[in-house]
Amino acid sequence: MAPMSLRPSEASEGGAFPRGYLTVTAAKFSEYHYMTKDANGNPTPSLNEQGKPTISMAAIITLENDTGDQFEQVYSIGRPDRYTISADGQVLEGGVLSKNCNFYKLMTEVVNQGYPEGSIKDNLSETFVGMSAYWDEMPNGTRTLIVPQGQLTLPGTNGTAPAAPAAAAPAAAPADMVAKAVELVQAGVAANGSMTRQQLGSEAFNQNLDAASQQQLMNVIFDQSLVTALAAVGIKLEGETFTS
Repeated sequence: MAPMSLRPSEASEGGAFPRGYLTVTAAKFSEYHYMTKDANGNPTPSLNEQGKPTISMAAIITLENDTGDQFEQVYSIGRPDRYTISADGQVLEGGVLSKNCNFYKLMTEVVNQGYPEGSIKDNLSETFVGMSAYWDEMPNGTRTLIVPQGQLTLPGTNGTAPAAPAAAAPAAAPADMVAKAVELVQAGVAANGSMTRQQLGSEAFNQNLDAASQQQLMNVIFDQSLVTALAAVGIKLEGETFTS
């Protein structure tokens, strides 16, 4: 391994996180399951103060530099049960943007750097895809947040947002994980008459699975495939509760 140069002229702009002049190439709203690492350094779901998996509605933005490297950034919005996502993942309904969330902080910086607030649309891709700026870290409590900090250019060649790209079909949930989730719900309903999604999340988290399968099972909890599979065995979802 070559020695590190100490010459200032050979220093880089930063480490392996988004920093520099970057362009937004994709944007969507989605529920996001936060992960952490266990004592052995293996990925494991992050838990909240009640010991439940940490899940948030989020805006997921893909940034790309001039060499084609991409960085996916997640900006939390709030509890998933407060919002409904449109079929194409571009519009949120049913909630108000909180000034305490990271997505609000992103939008505030976007406006501060010259994006006219009147040009911001409800559609995430129409607002973001094609926008370029100089991005870097800003303090955000005990962590940092990646936001535009200068040289902002609006989407489109004439300063108007392009039409949102056609949404790709969502990947099908793994059949074995759907079956596992159905099994857990059936057991919960049989024992107690009903089961909430939160209770299902707790049961799913306690399964003896590898990290990848664990994440897949957690994702299934909020997937329409689970609702469809449960309907086939006589269990319906009312709000956030499964009942027979």
